[in-house]
This record gives sequence, C-alpha cells and structure tokens, in this order.
Amino acid sequence: MHVTARVEYALRALLALAVVEPSALTANALADSHGLPLTFLQSILGDLRRADLVYNQRLPHPGYRLARAAEDLTVGEVLRLVSGTRAEERAEPPEGEPSALVDALRQVWRAADTAQHEVIDAVTLADLRDGRLPARIQALLSP
Repeated sequence: MHVTARVEYALRALLALAVVEPSALTANALADSHGLPLTFLQSILGDLRRADLVYNQRLPHPGYRLARAAEDLTVGEVLRLVSGTRAEERAEPPEGEPSALVDALRQVWRAADTAQHEVIDAVTLADLRDGRLPARIQALLSP
C-alpha cells in the first residue's frame, strides 16, 4: 500500500485532534507539536474541513476540532477522502498476453485491494488514539 505524505499528515493531524477532544488546536500548534510543515498542513486542514471531518472553531478558543467522534472515523475513510481513490489503477496488459492469465492476475490484485481495505476500514481514530487495534486486526500481526 502506498500512503502519500498528504494522507500521513492528515491522519497525524486528526489523531492529534482526537487526543485533545473536545478541545481545539490551531494549525500552528498542530504543525509545531507534531513536526508538520505549516503550509502543507493548512492545505490538508482545508481539505478535511471541506470533507466535514474537522471544523474551524473561531471563538472563544480558536482552532480545529473533529467534526465527528473519533470512534466514527476510520483510517480507510480518511485515506479515500484525502487521496480521492479506492485502489490504484492497473496497467493494461500487453498485446497478445493470454486473457486467462491476465484475468487471474487481476483477481489477485482485486483480492489484495479488498483485504487491504478490510483492514483500514476496521481501524478507527479512537483505536489508534487509545493504542488498541481490533482483535481481528491484531491477529494479523501475529507470526
């Protein structure tokens, strides 16, 4: 799975907001305390605001807050909203390649994409904030 810096920073910012719930954090405070580039973070926060994942509280304590409970927001949802895709497009097969082999390979890619999304859709911001993964995801980490 390829996770862009944009997705990584979005998740880090959302986790920071989940930790301080129900308080708010300014973009400057998020950037300073979590080592995120401010300009890039401001762009990401704008995307998260437009996606209704955060809102910018003005007064009395300005800053960003989660728009939904951390328990209701999955890693997969954030990944899809920030990156704008579900799965990467696969290249077209070369001319003359046997279609049965191509179809079998495409089935493997689809199964891998499905398994990947089953994992990221099962983990919420609250799970990460609280340092616990769902049992079925934890079981995948055992050798």
